[in-house]
Parts: sequence; structure tokens; C-alpha cells
Amino acid sequence: MIKIIKSRIVVFVIFISLSYLLPVIYQDILGFMLILSIGVIHGANDLLIIKKYTRKNSLKSQISYFFYYLGLVFLGFVFFYLFPSIALLSFVLVSIYHFGEQHWEVSASNAEFVNVKRIYPIILHGLIFFVIVFMNNINIVNDVLLSFNTISLNYTSLRILLFVLFLIYMSLLLSSKSMRVYFADEFVFFILLFVLTLNSSLIFGFSIYFIFFHSILSIKDQVKYIYGDDNSEYIKKYLISALPYFILAILFLIGSYLFIDFESLDILPIMFTFLAAITFPHVIVIEKMYSSMK
Repeated sequence: MIKIIKSRIVVFVIFISLSYLLPVIYQDILGFMLILSIGVIHGANDLLIIKKYTRKNSLKSQISYFFYYLGLVFLGFVFFYLFPSIALLSFVLVSIYHFGEQHWEVSASNAEFVNVKRIYPIILHGLIFFVIVFMNNINIVNDVLLSFNTISLNYTSLRILLFVLFLIYMSLLLSSKSMRVYFADEFVFFILLFVLTLNSSLIFGFSIYFIFFHSILSIKDQVKYIYGDDNSEYIKKYLISALPYFILAILFLIGSYLFIDFESLDILPIMFTFLAAITFPHVIVIEKMYSSMK
């Protein structure tokens, strides 16, 4: 527990410092690189996870699951094209649960959720994360919302919402004897996240949380589930399995740089559409994984 807290503080201190040193353009480049590398890798082995919990090893089954998975990704893109505002809201809601679930899967065991319904800390953690990110990047967030034909957010309303959610969250942790030990950790975590997003770009702040407090932790859990252990040998096998997807991500990055005029194109809506399309099926797979582990 102490090791996790220390590692989180170190990550925050490093990237808070970088947010003051790097111009926004370099923050965004670093953020995109993290998302398109580690972020893509953390969802690249979903088919291995499906293979594990379905226990169907035949080539026919694997091909079928591949096309089902690809179909869900395609449907995600279609969903955004036909109903952009509803799709964006769905992406945020799904991400709230997904991020909160991963956070508490690492932080606490099932036995520690004694007097607390597990869903409450999961949802509250994810909600507070998004409110902080949205509030501290309100102008850019509203530009993105406008591009999806949805209503804009109000800074004052978000600030009030953050206060209320944080008060409920901290009270919830204090009210449970088994969860009280996490009070200081969660308090410090969100204070440092607030400081990070206060000075960083939207992409940079989001990517630091997404990579260091979600994707890397998810990779460790996935490796342990697929191979039975998360030692360096199995992590290496996991990364090799994900290598084709990583190469595709790099080619996508290079192709985007060469063929897309970013100065005349708003890249944020495209990025969120891309992330959402691959997130929907990934969340289903990870939820199944954690369910089968219990």
C-alpha cells in the first residue's frame, strides 16, 4: 500500500514539473505518444483475455471473436457518426466506471468492501476524475462538446459538483472501517491530480492518468490473468503479443503527421472518437475478466 502511494506521488511530481517546463505543443505530443503506445498496448490483447475466460482455443472461435470485436469497434464509429452527442456521453459514462473499477481493483481487495457497496467508490472515483479534468480545461472541453453538437459546461457548476462529490467520496471512505485506510491516499491523489491538470493541457493531463494510473496497472492485471503471474517473462510475452497493434499505432501516428493538416483540423474530436470506438468493447472484456477472477 505504502509503495503504491509513493509511486503515485513520484509520478505526479515528475509530470507536474514537466507541465511547468514544457510548452503546450510538446505536452500534447508527449500525451499523444503515450496514448498511442502504452494506451493502445493495454487494450491490444483483449482477444487473449477472451480466449482465457471462454476456454475456446480453436482457430474458428478465435477468428469469430476477432470479427465480433472488430464489429463492435466499427459500430462505435457508426454510433459517433449518427448520434455524436449521445455517443460522447456514453463514452464518458463508460470511462467513469472503467477507470474507477481499475483504480479500486488495484487499491483494495473484495474483502475490504465490507460495509460499502463496491459500485459507489468506483463511480465516485471516475466522476471526480472527469470533473477535475473538465473543470481545469473548461474552454477546450467546451470546444470539443460544441463539435459533438452538445451543450457546454459551466465552470461554477463543475466547481460546486466537485466539492459535493469529493465530500461524499471522502465521507464514504471514512464511514467504512475497512475503507478508512484509503482516505489519505485518495485525498492526496486527487489534490495532486488537480494541480497537474490545472497547468497542463487537456491531452497531457488526461494521458498521465490514463497511462500511469490506468493502462500500466491494467496491463499487470491482464498479464497475471492470462499467464497466471505478472513477472517480467510474462510481461515480455504480453508485449510481444501486442507488438502488431503497437506497430499499427506508430504507422497511424506517422501517417497522421504526413497526410493530415492538423492546423486546419480539430484533432481532439477525432481522438475522442477513436478512443471511444476501441474503449466500448475493451470495457466489456475487462469487466468479464475481473468477474471471472472473483
